[in-house]
Amino acid sequence: MDDVTSKGFLVTGTDTGVGKTVVTAGLAGVFCRHGLDAVAIKPVQSGARLEDGELVPEDALFYRLATGLTYPLEQLNLYRFAPAVSPHLAAELSGQKVDPRRVVDFCQQALLRHQVTLIEGAGGLCVPLSGPHFTVADLARDLSLPLIVVARIGLGTINHTVLTVAYARNIGLRVAGIIFNSLRPGEAGPVERDNPGVIAEMTGVPVLGILPYLPGVSVEQGTCEGLVEAVEKHVLWGELLTYLKS
Repeated sequence: MDDVTSKGFLVTGTDTGVGKTVVTAGLAGVFCRHGLDAVAIKPVQSGARLEDGELVPEDALFYRLATGLTYPLEQLNLYRFAPAVSPHLAAELSGQKVDPRRVVDFCQQALLRHQVTLIEGAGGLCVPLSGPHFTVADLARDLSLPLIVVARIGLGTINHTVLTVAYARNIGLRVAGIIFNSLRPGEAGPVERDNPGVIAEMTGVPVLGILPYLPGVSVEQGTCEGLVEAVEKHVLWGELLTYLKS
């Protein structure tokens, strides 16, 4: 694993609220546990929490919690806005604008500093970071990074996930794998059992795992009980390292 250098992934979702932050933090925690210099960053955070007069990027705080690392928040997050809307609109409502060049440079610096960098997008691939001409997909393309797609496991996910992979490929992006998130106990019915295999067959993208629902994990409450252990057990994280070397 020592020869993994200055590489990473962009973590995207099929929709907002699918658990990208949880998966990103968990993967970073597993990589760190196995001796890699890994980091998770979120260049643009909307829905930041106001605390003592300062905006706090909850996702970046959650990364630190899961990895046990104490990097300054400025190294993990570039832009943060209070409105919980698309980043381009959150910036506009805050009287600011996201500079694409700054975002790309911020991510490139992290990629140069660490062996493995996980860059979390916002929502799905088509979400604008700075208007329609600089989306999450554009950021991945500018950085030449492969994608990890986080998806729901239940009804509706076939369409959302297949379309996400198809769009990524249409603009020249590689997809390293799909991770399904938050399978609750007792919910593994016919749909949940069938979806991963169908999606893998339709897309040709490997399903890296199905992460169970973890009641002790909450980004908002700052708790990650059992997260790293669950990702280590249920996700084929080693295949991601193999992908980087290929």
